Amino acid sequence: MNYFTENPDLVLTFDRVVPWDRLVPLTQGPDADVRETVAAWREVLGAAGEYVGTEIAGRAREVDAIGVVRDGGRVETSAPMRANLRGLIELGFVGLSLPEAYGGSGVPYTVSSFGVGMIARADPATMVELGIGYSEPAAMILRFGTDEQRRRYVPRLVRGELKGAVAMTEPQAGSDVGSVQTTAREEQGSWRLAGRKQFISAGNGDLVIVLARCVPGSSGLDGLGLFIAEREGDNYLVERAEHKFTIRGSTTCSLVFEGSKAELLGEVGGGWREILTFMNESRVAIGIQGLGIAEAAYEKASRYAAERVQMGRPIREHPMIAELLMEMETTIAGLRAIATEASVLQDEVAAAKDEGAARRLRELTPLVKWYGAEEVIRVCRSALQIHGGYGVVTEYDVERHMRDALILPIYEGTSQIQSLMAVRDLMRLLLRHPASLVRGGPTPMLAGRPVGGDYAVARATLTGALRAMTASLARRGGLDLVRGRRQPTDAEVAPFLLHAERITETLAHLHVARALGEQARRIPERAGLAARAARRAKLVAARNAAAMGAGDGGVLARIDEWQRARAR
Repeated sequence: MNYFTENPDLVLTFDRVVPWDRLVPLTQGPDADVRETVAAWREVLGAAGEYVGTEIAGRAREVDAIGVVRDGGRVETSAPMRANLRGLIELGFVGLSLPEAYGGSGVPYTVSSFGVGMIARADPATMVELGIGYSEPAAMILRFGTDEQRRRYVPRLVRGELKGAVAMTEPQAGSDVGSVQTTAREEQGSWRLAGRKQFISAGNGDLVIVLARCVPGSSGLDGLGLFIAEREGDNYLVERAEHKFTIRGSTTCSLVFEGSKAELLGEVGGGWREILTFMNESRVAIGIQGLGIAEAAYEKASRYAAERVQMGRPIREHPMIAELLMEMETTIAGLRAIATEASVLQDEVAAAKDEGAARRLRELTPLVKWYGAEEVIRVCRSALQIHGGYGVVTEYDVERHMRDALILPIYEGTSQIQSLMAVRDLMRLLLRHPASLVRGGPTPMLAGRPVGGDYAVARATLTGALRAMTASLARRGGLDLVRGRRQPTDAEVAPFLLHAERITETLAHLHVARALGEQARRIPERAGLAARAARRAKLVAARNAAAMGAGDGGVLARIDEWQRARAR
């Protein structure tokens, strides 16, 4: 099937949700013809949808079954995966959002995100290999590299002549980027890398962008830098590829650097700021990947539920199954709404350096990643259940969608990391502007005119729970804390951190209800989806507020016990 033209929700979003009148002049110049430009982009996505929905989707089982080729210590990409990548490169997918001067097409990120979502629906492993192996290294070199580095690498990545990767994670550091131990030392005019990297997606290519500590004596997030290391001549070692049960066709490698020659990308000491851009873009991309997986699972479950007859009628006519399908549909539409909003904001930040857009994007990014992981797992679990015993049979594909979804809450920052990001930003906002908890809050994006009664109730429920937690924090911390004269201690913020994921879940559902509600004001046929999303936000807010108000259940006391034992 054509993954663009035969996807009504995607077509509606493209045609009627994206603010092209604002986005086209912003990204293509004030003289661009909006109608002609958008029509051309629509034609590109239609052609891509046909290829992705037939060729990429048609090879998905084979890509999964073969996984990664390990031959005599070498780590190789499988033949069907190579065919997928060749086809997408020939279609121009690597350079969609890159400037024409470097072989790209110069389309907005919003347009390319629709294409990425289609690839993820067909085969999420292919999305990873294409994005991390080609598009992301090219974008990072374009953003931070010298003119010579851009000329040398970007066009070759766009043409598929080089495959790259981005190496940040280390065996002991995990999500703690400040604990990076790989070093870069300048010796006789060149840089040398020493250390290990683990869980590096697409790590078996021709070059890798490495995050390393380059300022002697530095610690934490200071003193880091980005470096380009080419693999030619065994400059670094691809030690192994992990054996995974999820996105099996994507190579996930361990890399070893022992005096590996490299060159600086960007600024000495600027590595954290530079890699953060990549991380935030990747988090929105993972939310879009989740959207593709959810669509694949829903499509199969919907078709099966229409065809499978039990007790004299198709199982979709049984109320519990009908509810599962409608919940899946609501999740997909809601995720597309906030992911599209984040994509548009990325374009506004990139093209106009809009600070307001940057703040809104910062708020949405961890929520897109969280919702696109946790709620997508729920969608895949429902698809599995609807299939019954057939759900665990490989011929029906839903077990593969379930397996692939399980990577989503883990890489590019776990769901817990996303929750901490969202709640720490929220706490800063509340401590600076406590009145937001009185004037409808809790954030400016959520403080606008309610988009329905259930949404208003959900927002008020979360605001009330946050008001109680903030008042307790103020009582313990005193006026200096409330007035911003000092930062809260670990003990003072512990209740917020304990409930961070509950707060994040509620925030995510509120944003989904808000985004769909705003769409429904302009697009009447979205009213049903918006109402279901708002109802769900109300139920989620009530459940989480009850848990937040019920105390910590002894968790904080147990942490104190462990800390005392460690200190002895």
